[in-house]
Amino acid sequence: MPLKSLIFKLTAIILLVCFQALNHQALAQDEVRKHVVGSLDNYYSLSLKYDVSIEELKLANPGIANPKPGDVLVIPAKGSIKTDRFEGDCAKSGKSRHEVYQVALMIPFYLEQVADTLWKYNLDPSKINDLMPFRFVQFYHGFMLAADSLRQKGLQVKIFVYDVDNQASKVDEVLQKPEMKKMDLIVGPFFKNSFATAAEFARLNKIPIINPLSSRSDILEDNPFVFKLLPSLESQPDIVAELVRRDYNDHKVLLYVANQFQNTEMIGRFKEAIERNDPTGKQKVTLVDYAADSTLGFKRNASLTKPNLVIIYAENEVLPAVLLSKLAALKEDYQITVIGLPEWEKFTNIESLYLIVLNANIFMASYTDTGSEEVKGFIQAYRAKYFDEPQYYAFSGFDAGYFFLNALFNYGRDFEKCLDEIRPHLTQNQFHFEKKSNGGYDNLNWNVLQYLDYYLLKKSFY
Repeated sequence: MPLKSLIFKLTAIILLVCFQALNHQALAQDEVRKHVVGSLDNYYSLSLKYDVSIEELKLANPGIANPKPGDVLVIPAKGSIKTDRFEGDCAKSGKSRHEVYQVALMIPFYLEQVADTLWKYNLDPSKINDLMPFRFVQFYHGFMLAADSLRQKGLQVKIFVYDVDNQASKVDEVLQKPEMKKMDLIVGPFFKNSFATAAEFARLNKIPIINPLSSRSDILEDNPFVFKLLPSLESQPDIVAELVRRDYNDHKVLLYVANQFQNTEMIGRFKEAIERNDPTGKQKVTLVDYAADSTLGFKRNASLTKPNLVIIYAENEVLPAVLLSKLAALKEDYQITVIGLPEWEKFTNIESLYLIVLNANIFMASYTDTGSEEVKGFIQAYRAKYFDEPQYYAFSGFDAGYFFLNALFNYGRDFEKCLDEIRPHLTQNQFHFEKKSNGGYDNLNWNVLQYLDYYLLKKSFY
């Protein structure tokens, strides 16, 4: 064999071996950086698992707005994909850690009533938190506990606390103080009229303002600086549609209403969202009017051969109290799972046994899992500092403080440009903010809880 031919063949073999090795390595890397979507996966959970942002995941997987089971997603290396979002501020967050931030906390303490309240005869210490001057003290305690925790990490913050209730004179007096225009964040007030006044002040001075206790969407209108922490009912249809697609795509879906002529717009949104979100395009939602059909409507439309999902939309306890017992009695003949809407947590006369038998899913704006390590740690810290048992407002105050003080600490005064990056562990609900086209930021996330035997399973969607 001529020498040149031998050299050529050897070179070709070497190049082929190198190419195969490189190709094998690339395939191995691709296998490591790809993820087959499971039934409980979404962009939020995957961003936590792989330590990349939601935006990077979406950009790496064009055309996949909501991952479905079986989808294969590309998992990019953190920071490998350039985004159009405010280049630099999220990445250069370390600069923000040396800033000193100013936060206004407007809480209704009713200080003028404290003296009279404390000297009341037969004051029951166990009910002190129900009295006006003490009703929101736990919110203040929770917020300050969050601030203390972040100060240990290096946060420098000066918190100004003001007694602001529903009196116009109080909020006006506070807003006239010279330091108010220099605030980096305003939390509260808690009452509608006072908040509206403070929100307008925040808009004029371009200061983020937090409403921790209202679920009304109108507080966001025409004001891009308002953050609403409690989710609106309007965000439920999309979550229900995703829940059906993810967990109940093989079920026959029945939507029960007390009267088909009530809440027609909202009922229509649930039906349309579920059908639109079905990847096969075959899912149909059957509307059942309890006033006209009672349980005969279920028997007429339910399946005996496949599982049934019954979505019950009820704004009072009358419909679920009656319907759940009848559905539970049909469990021997039908496979039934229930979704209760919109806010069954407010109902007090529903038998929990029926919810357990029907594996019911319910939506809660706030839910505290006392078994989680984060909640256990908070309760212990709260008891140690305040010699008291934390209740709802304590958890609300902590979550508001921990999220937004974290935001300032890590991303500075322009933290709203980095909201997808802010994912601290909270105690009641996670915040997934969406900016409304005509105003501020709404939290879309609801706690979805399912009764499984005697255990409540929390389902995550963001």
